[in-house]
Amino acid sequence: MKIGIDLRPLQNGHKYRGIGEVAKQVTGRILEYGKKDGVQFCFFINSDSDPFDLLSIPKGLEYETVDLGLMPEGRTSSSSKEKIIRTYNQLYGSPIANSHEVDVFLQYDYAAGVPRNTRTVLVKHDLIPYVFWDHFFESAWVPFKNRAARTALRTLFTNRKFLRVLRRGLRNAHVIMAVSNSTKKDVEQYFRVNSEKVKVARLGVDARPSKTGDHTDSVLMPTKPYLLFIGAGDERRRVDDLVAAYNMLKSQGHDIQLVLAGENFKSPESIPVPFVREAVMKSSYKRDILTLGYISDEQKQELYKNAIAYVYPTLYEGFGIPILEAMLLNCPVVVYKNSSTGEVGGKHATYADSWASIVERVEDLIGEPVKARALRLEKAKQYAESFTWDQTARTIYDELKVAGK
Repeated sequence: MKIGIDLRPLQNGHKYRGIGEVAKQVTGRILEYGKKDGVQFCFFINSDSDPFDLLSIPKGLEYETVDLGLMPEGRTSSSSKEKIIRTYNQLYGSPIANSHEVDVFLQYDYAAGVPRNTRTVLVKHDLIPYVFWDHFFESAWVPFKNRAARTALRTLFTNRKFLRVLRRGLRNAHVIMAVSNSTKKDVEQYFRVNSEKVKVARLGVDARPSKTGDHTDSVLMPTKPYLLFIGAGDERRRVDDLVAAYNMLKSQGHDIQLVLAGENFKSPESIPVPFVREAVMKSSYKRDILTLGYISDEQKQELYKNAIAYVYPTLYEGFGIPILEAMLLNCPVVVYKNSSTGEVGGKHATYADSWASIVERVEDLIGEPVKARALRLEKAKQYAESFTWDQTARTIYDELKVAGK
């Protein structure tokens, strides 16, 4: 059997995000399983960079590669004809060249294309752009009303293209591996996919520093007890609620800091979400709000280990790995309960539903007796340890073997 794996998530913007982490953790293990079973592998990559920097290849493993050319942003000299052909293949043709040469194909990102001529196991992480449509896509009605016909048509095409690629990917996939029961339910509900086609492979968590292929400079670490947020600062993560809760705690006499880490938090001025940026900039306690930007795995672990709590005021998650990362490092978790967060956090996370309830939960944590806290965190750690990447990879690998027969 020959398994094809799309490694482009390790080369593009997903590289250090959730999809890239899943691709890295799962692929390495599948290669180990496949080597023992005598499986052949074929990797589909772009020519811009080397995805193998982030991947652990078993010693002695023989494999083929299919070069799919430059990433779209690197094709500055593409002709109009080439762009039309590429778009046509995305929407109607064969989105991945030579995918028919393998017995089964593993795709981590539906947007990269799901082959229609090869049995494909598609890992589906979430439906965030669809569920939060207004946050990700512009309305064609506004430019149309302003008589900007070209802009209206371009916007309408972009929106339709997204839906076409998503629906086509779900339809072409032989098996859809949802990362949580919540995502499985969403796929079935929003797109009427047969429940037998959608399986669940819950994600894992690993406290050990992973291969990042990158290094960060030293950052200004907190000097007081602190609340922590690590993650992308998009609009569904209501970091402004966290700032409001922090302001209230400070006003009540708690001498603490707030740490915001992630690529969207390089500085208060550069926070991309307007209402989050405004909340930080206008805080009376701005001097004690640390925006660290991208941090290394080692720095992330240090922050988790010493925080009062990891606060995750998210409105929707496909899974929610940070919840488990915090638990694994003995960090209390305060999270909004919705989508998959209750499924992942179980009875070991503390749940809130507003900035005011975040204040209450944090005050409870600050006043918690030391022994009770230690016992609770140890149980949470044991719970988080039950989510393993070995389990994730084995579930997906077993589906690949069945589909590739």
